Order: sequence, then C-alpha cells, then structure tokens
Amino acid sequence: MKITICALGSRGDTQPFLALAVGLQQAGHRVTLAATHNFAEWIRSQGVTAYPVRHNPQEDMQDPEIQAAIKGRNWLRQLPVLRDKLNAILSEMMDDCWQAAEDAEFVIVNTIAYGGAEIASQRDIPMAFAALQPLYPTRAFSSFAFPFAPGGRWNYLTHKLGLRLMWLMFGVPINHWRTTRFDVSPWRSFSEIFNARRDFDTPWLWGYSPLVVPKPPDWEDHHYVTGYWFLDAPSGWQPPAELACFLESGPPPVYMGFGSMSDKDPERQTRLALRALEITGQRGVLSTGWGGIARLATSASVFYIDDVPHGWLFPRMAAVVHHGGAGTTAAGLRAGVPGIITPYSGDQYGWARWVEKLGVGPRITDNKRLTAEKLAQAIDTAVNDSALRARAAALGDRIRAENGVARAAEVIERHSAEFNQRFDSKR
Repeated sequence: MKITICALGSRGDTQPFLALAVGLQQAGHRVTLAATHNFAEWIRSQGVTAYPVRHNPQEDMQDPEIQAAIKGRNWLRQLPVLRDKLNAILSEMMDDCWQAAEDAEFVIVNTIAYGGAEIASQRDIPMAFAALQPLYPTRAFSSFAFPFAPGGRWNYLTHKLGLRLMWLMFGVPINHWRTTRFDVSPWRSFSEIFNARRDFDTPWLWGYSPLVVPKPPDWEDHHYVTGYWFLDAPSGWQPPAELACFLESGPPPVYMGFGSMSDKDPERQTRLALRALEITGQRGVLSTGWGGIARLATSASVFYIDDVPHGWLFPRMAAVVHHGGAGTTAAGLRAGVPGIITPYSGDQYGWARWVEKLGVGPRITDNKRLTAEKLAQAIDTAVNDSALRARAAALGDRIRAENGVARAAEVIERHSAEFNQRFDSKR
C-alpha cells in the first residue's frame, strides 16, 4: 500500500511520524513522509521517501511577530497578526501535502496539517488523523492547551474553548485554501473537519502511551491510544568522543534543553541553568536547540551539545530538564529518569501536569517565572527523592515494553481493508 504521512512541525513533532513511517515500511508498505525541507536528508537516511515541504518551522517560530503573538500577555490581540502570518504558511503546507499524496492509497495527517480530510475526500482514499497529544474533547481531563486545569465539569469546556481559539487562528487560511482550490463551501469549525469522514469510522491514532494518559471513557471506539512511536538511533551510531569522555568522567549529569523553543535572551536562560547546577553541585549537559541555550564559558562540569539522539542520551542522565514538548517528554519517560518540565506554551502545560500527576517529576513553575533557586530545588528533588526515581524507572520499564508503531500499523491496515470493502460496495 502507498501511504503518505503529512507531519509538519519541529524535529520533535516529526520524529515520531518518521518512526511510524519506518515501521510501516518494515511491514511491507511504501511510505512518503511530507515534512519540512530541512529534514529531508534525515528522513532519507532512514530509508523513507521524503517530500520536502517548503516552510521552515524554525524560521517561523523565530519570527518576532509570531513570537510576540505566542508569548505575549495580550496574545488575543495578536491573533489577527498571527492569522495573517499563518495564511501564507498554511496554504503552502497544504499545497505540498496535496502534491505529496498524489498517488497515495492511504493518507495520515497530524492535526496541524489540516488539509488531510480534503485530500482523502477528493481522492476517495482512506485516512487517519494522528496526534502526539490528546486534542479531542473529553470530560476526563482539561485541554492540554490551557496553562491551568479547572477539573470537573469544566474539562469539556476547556477543550471546546481551546479548539475555538485555534479556529480563530487557523480557520481563515484553511478555508481560503479549501474554497479556492476545490470551489466548495467553507468549514465552520474544527469539529466539522474532525467529523468529515465519520461515515467511514476514520481512526484517530494517538501517538502516546495509555500508561501516561489513558484513553478517556467518552472517546469512541475508533480512537486508538497506541503507545509512543519511538525512532531509535541508527545502527552503529556512536556519540562524539568528547561527549562519551565527559559522561564517563563523573556521575550522571542533568540534561537541560528547550528544543524548538527559542528565547529572547538565551544568555540569561543559560546563566539561570548554570546557576541552578552550581547550587545543587550537579554536572550538566546543555542542549542549544533552536536558541533556548547559549554557549557560555563555564567549568569542566558542563558540556554543550547540538544534536544527540534523546533515546541514547536520556538513560545516561540523572534527570531531564526541558520545555515539555511531546517528543522530549516521551523520550524522558521512556528513559525512566525524572523529568522537570518548565513549559513555554500550548500542550507543554498539559505534559507538565501529567508528569507531576504520575509522580515521576517534581512540580515546578513555567519558564516565564523560572528562577535559578526554583530550578535548583526541583533538580535536588529529582536527583535525591528515591521514591520518585523508583516510579520513573518503573514507568520507563513499562513504556519500553510497548510497541506503539506496531499497534498503529495494525489499525491502519485494518481500516484500509474495511474502507475499500465498504467503498467498493457503494459503487
């Protein structure tokens, strides 16, 4: 079967979908992964066909106006600016996904690539929605997009409100692309898009572990919490010699990195991190990411890295300090080491709440309110709380026993067969 996966976003957003693509190819399918162009070489190195999408999420995230809209206190006032920026970006993304799926027999889209329902409908092929965080409304827990969790009867409302706010940002560019390309009526909401293929029981694939966020009882049968989709380091991969030497020269260090989150003052952020390590007497591995950490002169107890596979690195850490991106959170949980999440925005608040709820990471403030003293206190807890460390290790063991890629592939193959059988019967 020819399968196209549209996975648009940062490396952390893309890597789980590349893992899914590799697994589907191992199951005998031909997979094309549409992702941002600067990941094309990496995707091909895994033996997967890459369709380079024109936009670059790193450049988008570092755009001053987008940064102001995302991080500003009056971000609602910035919605028109953000919407104008997204109009051109999303149009290109959806055009590229449409071309990538030209000869596809099945299409999988992460919920950022909203053209997927249209691609499947126009080409009469089966599809699956896929996401790395629980975005679908439920009464079981509050929306991951909210920095607070009101609980109880308010949970469902937070999901609806979150989707409505997202629609204010994305709805106009989505409908502009749809109506101009296909001359059809515009969508009215994300709920309408999500239900567009309901007649075919289109599956939702949730690429995280039910051990972390269980499937809510009010989700329907075609929602599958499959387990994480992990991409291991290539066979024979070896770390830089300097890093290996640093790790062997003392006790396990604390990892600090903020992935795709850039910071307007990375030097201040780095000094904060270094001070927290100094207070606790811990060694550190600092990842520069997309600009959250700067390379400052420091002692021999700190090592800077650019790009090292988390699956290899994190099991060798005493604790992992990060922004709470879905991919980084997953890697930390799999490694079985305590996680310290200082969220910036979006779903990162949700992952921070669940890591705390599971008892595998200490509670800490978000990045805006972070101080060296608060971070040092969290590091001290993560490194020295034996009960917390035991819970993290036990959860890691259970997550490593799962096979989310195989579970997702099973759902995809079954749905394709059922769809084609039902579609043929209607001809």
